[in-house]
Amino acid sequence: MQLSVVDSGRQVTPRSAVEGVSLTRTELPAPVGKVEPVAPTTLRGGLKSYDSQLNRQVSGAQQALRFLSEADARLRALRKEMTGGDAAAAIEKFDKFWQQRSAASAGTLDGSLKFSAEAKATQEFAVRGLSFETLRNGDSETLSFAVGKWSRQASSVTVDPTQSESAIVAALDRALTPMGVRATRDARGELAFNVSEKDWPQVRDSLAIRGGGRRFPTGQFNHVRTVVAEQAIQPSQWNAADPRKALQDIAQAQQLIRRSYGDVRGVLEEAAQSVDHGETTDAQGVYWQGFAEEYADTLARGDSAAIAATVQTVAGISKRTVASLLAAAPGTT
Repeated sequence: MQLSVVDSGRQVTPRSAVEGVSLTRTELPAPVGKVEPVAPTTLRGGLKSYDSQLNRQVSGAQQALRFLSEADARLRALRKEMTGGDAAAAIEKFDKFWQQRSAASAGTLDGSLKFSAEAKATQEFAVRGLSFETLRNGDSETLSFAVGKWSRQASSVTVDPTQSESAIVAALDRALTPMGVRATRDARGELAFNVSEKDWPQVRDSLAIRGGGRRFPTGQFNHVRTVVAEQAIQPSQWNAADPRKALQDIAQAQQLIRRSYGDVRGVLEEAAQSVDHGETTDAQGVYWQGFAEEYADTLARGDSAAIAATVQTVAGISKRTVASLLAAAPGTT
């Protein structure tokens, strides 16, 4: 089955300490504790272009850890409410808290609690009527996709039933990427899509497909129904009327949260180690070597505008920085 993308030609717009708290119940891992913030002075100074990436990683990890730590503490309190308080109100309160996951973690934790240091948490979803089974049955058909202002952002792909599943994913991905949507496979290997969580509401409300009258209607774009991938934790599904089952759900949620906490803490520790091992300094050395070569070339060309811009750029570099670079052993910069 061959899929060919038809381009419409339209623009488409270091280290933190963790305070451990032991559990009295052995079936659960130890609860997470309070995370001490990473002091800014633990990161070496230098070029902002290199430090900013590391700082974003550290900052994102810290926010994710704070959210996960708070979630774990709330779940422990919720367990007590299930046996001696208003269970339904307590579950509803936690559900409202959990709905703030994306904002509270600065977009670093997605629905499956996977951490992304670049704050690119995504929402996975499926499209009704768009699956490997439907695409590999029937005749060839050109499908046009649109998000938002529909026809102004349309991109098309031709479906051929002889194409392999991997080729289907690749072709759909090429067609949808300009709209910020990616084609992929879900955990079961089925056709799925994902988009950044911040863009999900728009995609959910406006994703439309125009077909050739076989799988999808021809003529006007038709809004399609999306099915959200199951979230790792769904407090809205916990039943206060069945305390035993609800407590099992809460225990499972705690395990997922603590596993994610451990993963994020590992990212933070790796960031600290990269600073300890001088990787940032090495990167700065590479930058300065390239800068010197480019500056020498600029002087040779006599480009006065470029020279003026360069002087303005380096004006704020301290004498100490220059001295430390000049004093570095050969091969270290």
